[in-house]
Amino acid sequence: MKNKRSVIITIVIAMAAVVFIVVKLSSNKKKYEKEIAYAQTTIKKVPVSVEKVAKGALSENVVATGSLEASDVLSLISETQGKIVRVYKHEGDNVSAGSVIVKVDDEVIAANVLTAEANYAQNQKDVERYTRLAQENAIAKRDLEQANIALKRAKADLINARKAQSNTAIKAPISGYINSDNNLTVGKYLANAAAVCEIVNNSVLKLNIKVSDQEVYKIKKGQQVNVHLTVFPDKQFTGRITAIAEKADAAMKFNVEITLKNDKGAHLKSGLYAEVELPIKSENKIIIDKKAIVGSMKNPVVYVVVKGKAVRRELIVGQSNDAQVEVLNGLSAGEDVIVNGQLNLKDGDDVDIITCNLNK
Repeated sequence: MKNKRSVIITIVIAMAAVVFIVVKLSSNKKKYEKEIAYAQTTIKKVPVSVEKVAKGALSENVVATGSLEASDVLSLISETQGKIVRVYKHEGDNVSAGSVIVKVDDEVIAANVLTAEANYAQNQKDVERYTRLAQENAIAKRDLEQANIALKRAKADLINARKAQSNTAIKAPISGYINSDNNLTVGKYLANAAAVCEIVNNSVLKLNIKVSDQEVYKIKKGQQVNVHLTVFPDKQFTGRITAIAEKADAAMKFNVEITLKNDKGAHLKSGLYAEVELPIKSENKIIIDKKAIVGSMKNPVVYVVVKGKAVRRELIVGQSNDAQVEVLNGLSAGEDVIVNGQLNLKDGDDVDIITCNLNK
């Protein structure tokens, strides 16, 4: 009897506990529902930051690469033949236009010049004598004509002989540095049409780069550009666009030639790797900050504030850089575009403008 009473008491206590838990949960649910309802009624506007939509020019820095080239590279060819009797300039030496690099033995050629000079002098005297005789009708007219022809031949022989003699002093046709001298030494036989040396003029350097069809119309001849060299990371050089190709290559790229004066302190050399920074600017268009974009650049969307509400706008965009983008359609200058707080917005939400900045 006693055990039966204990069981009944236990059951009653358990039922009371269950009733208490159910009542408590129901009370908590009503409390939470009231709190949520209160929060929903108190937070009516979403705080956002906006920027004024404005027109501007989007700056792009297009970087193209290439190698520096000398303005003049000349392979000097011998126009004579003979034994080298003196070498005035060697590999690495600086030469001026007209300075002698190599002298070839001219003993035989000098003798030919003397013979040609003598023949020319004799023919001059013959023409003078025949002219006097012709005036006196003492010779036939044909004899005077033959004498004049002989004089012209003698003059041509003299010119050729003197030219051959001058060719024995091989001179630099341009200023620059001797890049290679083909081991020129005294006593070496130099053949006709043999390579004497290579002269490189680096006073002005050229740089050829490739740009796309979209970029080629944004640059112009005479425009200054910045040139960076990896061997001089702390220096900046200035070049100038001197030529723009009229025809694209097989890769649909246009060649652009840039020239820059050599820097006396750096002494730039042909073949150095270079990067060119082309400052390309577009025309004034609607420009917005990229952080205003919701979603991807492929399907860009922004929110603007109109009468205190967020209005969703789909955009058509153009060029862009790291921070800004051109808007071709979807926005007008003067509108307030949301740049912060727009991620959880829906079209038509009430918003509260916290900050408003000008888009520069």
